Amino acid sequence: MKAVIMAGGQGTRLRPLTSEQPKPMIRIANVPCMEHIVNLLKRHGFTDIAVTLQFMPDEIRDYFGDGSDWGVNIRYSVEDSPAGTAGSVKMAERQLGLEGERLLIISGDALTDVDLGELLAYHEQKGGEATMVLKSVENPLDFGIVITGEDGRISRFLEKPAWGQVFSDTVNTGIYLLEPSVLREIPDPEEGEYDFSKDLFPRLLEQGRPLYGMVTDAYWEDIGTLEQYASANRDVLEGRVRGVRPPGTRLRENIYVGRRVQVDDEELEGPVVIGDNVRIDEGARISPYSVIGNNVVVASGAHIERSIVADGTYVGEGAELRDTLVGRSCYIQERARILERSALGDDVIVGEGATIAPDVKVYPHKTVESGASVTQSLIYETMGLRTIFRGGRVSGKFNVDVTPEFVIRLASSFGTTLSPGSIVTLGRDSSAAAQVVKRAMTAALLATGVNVRDLRAAHAGVVRHDVLAGKSSAGCHTRAGEDSDEVEVLFFSSDATPMTEGEQRAIEKVFVREEYRRAHEGDIGQLIFPGRAVEQYVERLERAVDRSRVSGGSVVVDFCGGVAGLVASRVFSRLGISAVVMEGFANANVVGGAPRMDLEEGLERVGRIVPTVEAAFGCVVNPTGEQVHFVDDAGEYVPPDVMLACLIRGLEPREVVLPINLSSRYAELVESYGGTVHYARTGMGNVAIRAAERAADLGGLEDGQYIFPAFLPAPDCFMTLARALELFRDRPLSKVRREFGERFGNVVRERLECPWSAKGRVMRGLAERFGGDPDAILTEGVKLMVDGGWVLMLPDPDNPLFYVYAEADDGRRPEALMQDYVRLVRELIESGD
Repeated sequence: MKAVIMAGGQGTRLRPLTSEQPKPMIRIANVPCMEHIVNLLKRHGFTDIAVTLQFMPDEIRDYFGDGSDWGVNIRYSVEDSPAGTAGSVKMAERQLGLEGERLLIISGDALTDVDLGELLAYHEQKGGEATMVLKSVENPLDFGIVITGEDGRISRFLEKPAWGQVFSDTVNTGIYLLEPSVLREIPDPEEGEYDFSKDLFPRLLEQGRPLYGMVTDAYWEDIGTLEQYASANRDVLEGRVRGVRPPGTRLRENIYVGRRVQVDDEELEGPVVIGDNVRIDEGARISPYSVIGNNVVVASGAHIERSIVADGTYVGEGAELRDTLVGRSCYIQERARILERSALGDDVIVGEGATIAPDVKVYPHKTVESGASVTQSLIYETMGLRTIFRGGRVSGKFNVDVTPEFVIRLASSFGTTLSPGSIVTLGRDSSAAAQVVKRAMTAALLATGVNVRDLRAAHAGVVRHDVLAGKSSAGCHTRAGEDSDEVEVLFFSSDATPMTEGEQRAIEKVFVREEYRRAHEGDIGQLIFPGRAVEQYVERLERAVDRSRVSGGSVVVDFCGGVAGLVASRVFSRLGISAVVMEGFANANVVGGAPRMDLEEGLERVGRIVPTVEAAFGCVVNPTGEQVHFVDDAGEYVPPDVMLACLIRGLEPREVVLPINLSSRYAELVESYGGTVHYARTGMGNVAIRAAERAADLGGLEDGQYIFPAFLPAPDCFMTLARALELFRDRPLSKVRREFGERFGNVVRERLECPWSAKGRVMRGLAERFGGDPDAILTEGVKLMVDGGWVLMLPDPDNPLFYVYAEADDGRRPEALMQDYVRLVRELIESGD
């Protein structure tokens, strides 16, 4: 049986270390990653090896040759263009004459000590056509999740899921044993990219073919990020990887020293690895968990701690390297300091006394001047993915998390994902921070060759309408956050729905790769100030509303100083609505502090006026122009959960989209009118996208956000007001709300602290326990229909939290129903302690 090593990866997330070498050649404990895999195959009797190459193939061929130095036979298959993981194996099968062979497939850029003999025995015992090695990991978000039955047969694949879809922490390691019948299913590489996890395995699963997963306790680390790379080096130093030994002579305390090394070994404190021809001068210190490559010089007084220094680098007198990664042939001069989690590419010069701040990347061939303090990456920049999109938007403290520099990087990444010459619509609220953010976005987008339609001060509904009307292919709205010092950026797709998770990942991918498109003279985007955007928004609103049912109606509105007040007079005038506006916003050029909302005060003030002017109702609109809180015609507050029921009661909708954690009483209400409820994952973005897909009559949450996709696929205060006036002008809202009392439904919730490292374990435990229940709903989290109610166990996607929801409809208290499942989730959280 032959083995195929997939070694075509570029390792973009490992840059700058992989800017000038292929990912399989990055060294772990001074040995190329792929060499560890070759040695693993040799130990288990796989001596006939095919290697698939694409990026910088000569680097790998020149190093390994025909494989004879390792006691194996190596042949190579080179892709001219990406063929996908399965496509590359198919190409190798043809080029190297492997047809009809059972093949072992393994990645050349991961570190593992898995027992391949055990895999072969398991495969033959099960009699499967394909067997993959699976591994439980703490954070499975970046991997393909695989769910198996008790017999090991694979029942489901999920490629890079969100937390609410993580029904297992068992991930695909990319190690497969495949029969020839499976390989025959792979189409010709000329037909385009074809992957194992995305294409081949799901297709085989649909056909009912026997696919199995062997869960291993062996070591496995995907070397996908700089953090994982550093972690793998530490694991080798600690002896956690069986069969992997650093080169050199082993001294005490896991100290490995290469040939012709000049060092006082009594000054070394393990675990450390020192390569060949290294000189460490007297007075220099090499602290534990450091790896020093070949031909490195460390001058007197220098200190290297928890760092990896590649071949040929010079570290000057008194220099300090702390928890950092240094590429090949760098020159770090006297008293330079390179601090935590930073990384230098090849041939970087760091001048005397210069400081590289934590988390900074310096790409190859750059020079840092003497005495400089580098706090941002050169030339490209980065940040952790988890902090970019939260709940479908980007938010943070202005000038702390969301700085102009960060916004430029974000907008450059966004612009790069769009075609040159595309148009993006931008708008903002009245806050000064939002204006700064929008201007930074404008400059960055123009520099990527994207045109910008600047609506200036405009609420998100106007921006969405401009996109939906075909004026642009995407949109952004910048506004103040819930706290006065926060700012947030909303992104809209070409259909004006919130940006999908796939589109977010595309931006994050560019952000991490740090490869922004740069337009030059003649291709730079144009800045456009459209003249009738607001008028066109109002015209669309008029077409979506039954004017005969709203004209002459009266409402009281408090816009809380939000920019939605800019269009209020035009909307109400066009629809013939008599409106008392308590606090609006009248000047698009005014910029100041973020508008603030005191809901209780606003409701009390509106509630006093509504009966006086005999209005149909009153409302307080959030400064964003999306949330609407209602007061009925008697001046009494209508809680949002009750208001959602009132809207359903008045509309009698055909299709409604609601998040999975809302009361089942809504579904009963919709069904009583012959309608259907479609459930979406939690969060307004998910509900909005689902409502647009279904062309639903209504979508909503219990927080005052209501979606009427016939107008816009997102909440908009003016459409909400107009629809409510259609429904409750002649039938008083006070009468309708009495049908539902002061609360609709009986849902309770408990929040549990859950470390990130435990989330996958909890979801796996829940899936194992309830995955066989035919009534279980796995839209997001695990929802169980139990006697007399339901329970939902749901991880928070952005925070180390887990939620348990419950509702009882048979007279029991939902708290009692919920507690059994709270205890279960808590036990799963604590099971790893």
